[in-house]
Amino acid sequence: MPVDSQGMWEATRALPEQMEAALATVTTVCDFPNKDHIEHVVVVGMGGSGIAGDVALATAAPFMSIPVTIVKGYELPSYVGKHSLVIAVSFSGNTEETLEVVSHAIDHGAKCIAVTSGGALADLIRERGGCVVEVDGSIPQPRAAFGALSVSVLGVLDQVGLFAGATGWVNLAIARLKERRQELDASDSIATSIATSLQGTIPLIVSSGPIGQVAAMRWKAQINENAKAPAFYSVYPEACHNELAGFDAYPTMLERDLSMVILRHDHEHPQIARRYEYATAKIGSRLRCCIEVPGHGVGELANLFDLTFVGDYVALSLASALDVDPGPIAMLDGVKHFVAGTVTE
Repeated sequence: MPVDSQGMWEATRALPEQMEAALATVTTVCDFPNKDHIEHVVVVGMGGSGIAGDVALATAAPFMSIPVTIVKGYELPSYVGKHSLVIAVSFSGNTEETLEVVSHAIDHGAKCIAVTSGGALADLIRERGGCVVEVDGSIPQPRAAFGALSVSVLGVLDQVGLFAGATGWVNLAIARLKERRQELDASDSIATSIATSLQGTIPLIVSSGPIGQVAAMRWKAQINENAKAPAFYSVYPEACHNELAGFDAYPTMLERDLSMVILRHDHEHPQIARRYEYATAKIGSRLRCCIEVPGHGVGELANLFDLTFVGDYVALSLASALDVDPGPIAMLDGVKHFVAGTVTE
């Protein structure tokens, strides 16, 4: 059996049910702000929590009448004020960067909502009269709470009245994930096959458009954190204006060490397929392997979660193949202790 001290496999398999629970919870929260007094939305978060903001930007923002901004760092945008809705996402509730941004947002009069399992963030928002959307704190890691955090943010936007119909799109995504799970649990799973091909390589994950960018970002981060392996991502068509020029040098290294995974979805621009065709012909043949992964579902959200679900299984399968425990992230914990000045070594 693979080493899995924190139950990451079980948490990953339960993604559809996690999303269902989050959807039910967000409708029971205290009164949300009135959308008529909101001029823009800012979603704040880092790492496995912050990607919930990227999901909202990719799937909800295109249908909203006001802009959405993502903040991943310490700096509060200068325009945040009394007409701002700030959604702070931190699974632990103790993320340093998020707490600093939200504290400033409150001082500037913004309406603040926390999506968290508790911690200092929940205390801060409640003390200042804001809403707290609680997620299941028993989930072993923030990255394993991807569904709960993302659905909570979308649910908040729906409840506020900025993204009407979010519930329907989430339910379609859940239905697709339950179908995909049957495939991924099979002995001849595509995830196992992909992980076998990627083992011993540095994967470059590529995709296109807003939902493809989030999916590629998620694949990259999951391989980093679960398999403790390097991985990178890029987005088309932008990569066709710079990155593709960088595959001429080091031919031996490329053939030996680099792989490419192309994430396809149902909402690509028509010209993207031609760009993939060109890149596969000109670049793919120079690499250790070039793999295409299709994502499907009804709507952008279902496509996005379909692709990320496959990526989650791939990362865990790669961790198993490398005999790596996917849960603990000693390097990232070390960064937090170093920055906080609590390193004892």
